[in-house]
Amino acid sequence: MRKGQITKEHIIRESAALFNTKGYTGASLSEIIERCGVRKGGIYNHFESKDEIALAAFDYSVSQMLQFHSQALEGVTSSKDKLLAICGVYIDMMENNTLEGGCPLLNTAVESDDAHPLLKERAQHAMTNLLNELTQVLIQGTEQKEFRTDIALEEVSSNIIAIIEGGVMLSKLYEDSKYIRHAVLHITQFMDDRILIQ
Repeated sequence: MRKGQITKEHIIRESAALFNTKGYTGASLSEIIERCGVRKGGIYNHFESKDEIALAAFDYSVSQMLQFHSQALEGVTSSKDKLLAICGVYIDMMENNTLEGGCPLLNTAVESDDAHPLLKERAQHAMTNLLNELTQVLIQGTEQKEFRTDIALEEVSSNIIAIIEGGVMLSKLYEDSKYIRHAVLHITQFMDDRILIQ
């Protein structure tokens, strides 16, 4: 890999952690420069603006999160266990800081509501992919006769995401992972009571 590409990836990685922790508005260009240990000109050799860095950083953070999903799903066969493995990624995020700043989807969705339409669009796209991932697990569960066939797929997927992200938000706010654990327990009970074939 060429030196220029290494530097660019370093800037994206470090900026991703900064944006995910402080937000787009809260992270200044001077902080990016300081964290990355490069000169201002070094930043502008690779990016035209802070906006461009923010978009690349968001994409990187989401790719990291999806990589954690893939790792968590390795060797998991039942659909219920797949959903719980995905939930486990968010517990790990809160308890072990596997992604500095927490869930990039939650952080970006909250901040970019009106302030940054391009980031909002990226967050919507990433959330749609996550909802589709959960929907595919639910479909697999119905095909394998693990889940009931009359479940409302979109409703269940969006409820799971809402519960997870609510647990992440409370855990961040109170700096206590019990809230994400409560959320995952609720999802487990919901699966047992409402969607699993008894």
